Amino acid sequence: MRQDRVRRRWGRLFAILVLIPALIALSFGLYLGSLAGELPWQEDPTRIAITPFADLPGSGAGASDETPAAAASPTPDTP
Repeated sequence: MRQDRVRRRWGRLFAILVLIPALIALSFGLYLGSLAGELPWQEDPTRIAITPFADLPGSGAGASDETPAAAASPTPDTP
């Protein structure tokens, strides 16, 4: 009977000191991995082709149909 109590006490102590912190560390690691998208079972996001500098004015190839702002503004004909 006494050996059973001692064995149970060591089992509880092992669970408190080793198993519970290990489960907490594992769950925190899984949480951080899920935030970073680095877990093995997570799919990679869909790749979208992006052309650098495509939307910047004046970076297009060739002449554009738009007139510059200075040429488009009317100038008054005052003597």
